[in-house]
Amino acid sequence: MPDKNQLKCLFPSLITNKLEQKENVEYQWFETENTDVIGINKEEMNQETTDLLSIFLKPVTPEEAMLTDREKQWTQLLRNKKKRQAAEWPSAYRFILFSIEDLGPEKEIIKEAFQSLFPQEVPLLWTSDREGFMVEEIFSDDQEILEFEGIPEVLMSDFYTKIHFFISEFSSDLDQASSILTWSEHGAEIAKKHKLGSVLTYKDIIPFLYLEALPKEQWEHIRRAVFKEIEDEKELLQTIRVFLESGSNTTLASKKLYMHRNSLQYRVDKFIDKTGINIKQFDGAIVTFLALLHMDY
Repeated sequence: MPDKNQLKCLFPSLITNKLEQKENVEYQWFETENTDVIGINKEEMNQETTDLLSIFLKPVTPEEAMLTDREKQWTQLLRNKKKRQAAEWPSAYRFILFSIEDLGPEKEIIKEAFQSLFPQEVPLLWTSDREGFMVEEIFSDDQEILEFEGIPEVLMSDFYTKIHFFISEFSSDLDQASSILTWSEHGAEIAKKHKLGSVLTYKDIIPFLYLEALPKEQWEHIRRAVFKEIEDEKELLQTIRVFLESGSNTTLASKKLYMHRNSLQYRVDKFIDKTGINIKQFDGAIVTFLALLHMDY
C-alpha cells in the first residue's frame, strides 16, 4: 500500500490534518489501515483514481472524516457491538440524545456549545442534520454528573431554536451499548410524539409505552368505563391529573393549581363518587393516571 508521502506526490492537494481543509473546497476522504484520515481535492480525482484508491483505503464521508479518535471508537463499538481497542473505556456511560427543531447554527457551532457543558470532551455523533447523541463517560467515582435542568433554555436563547434532550440510564456494560442506544432512540421518538418536554429521561416515557401498546378498541372500553359520567368536565379531569402528578399530595397540588386545599379535596371526592375509583389508593391512582394520559393522547 502506498504511504502518505507517495500519495502526496501523486495528489499535491492531499491533507492529513482536518483543520487544513479550506472553505468551499470539496475533498474526497479516505481512512488508512491505521485509522488516519486523508483528504484529496476532488478536482484531482476521477472515477478511475477513486476506484483505485478505494482498493487500498476506506472511503469515508466528510462527517466521518471529522470524527475524533474517541468518536471513531464509539462508532465502531455501536456498529459492530464489540469493543474497539482504546486506551481506556469508561466504568459507566449514558447516551444523551438531542434534537434541534430548526436548522440554524452550523453543526460545529452546536458541537462546541454542547461540549462546553461538560468538564471534559465527550464523543458527539450526528445521526441526521438535526439529531444526534453524546456519550457521557464516567471514569471515576467522584466525577461530576451533568445536570440538564435549565440548559435547554440557555441554549435556545443563544441559538433561537428549540432543543430537546433525552437521557438514557447509566450502564457499565459496553456489550449492551447498541441496544441501549436503540431503546433510547425509541424513547426519544415517544417523547417527541407526546410533546413531553425539553429534557426527558427513560423514566419519563415508561407510562407512555403502555399507551403505545394499547389497541384503540381497548381504549374505547376504558374511556366508557372510567369517564362516562365526567368526560366533559375538563376542569375536573385536569385537577385530578395534577393531583396524581403531585404524588397525591393535596398541599402540593393545590399550590400548583392556585386552589384552596378544601376545594381540591372536594373535586377529588367528586371524582371518586362519580367514577367509583378511589384515586387515594395506589391501584386506583395508577389506572386513572394512565387513562388520563391516554385521553390527552
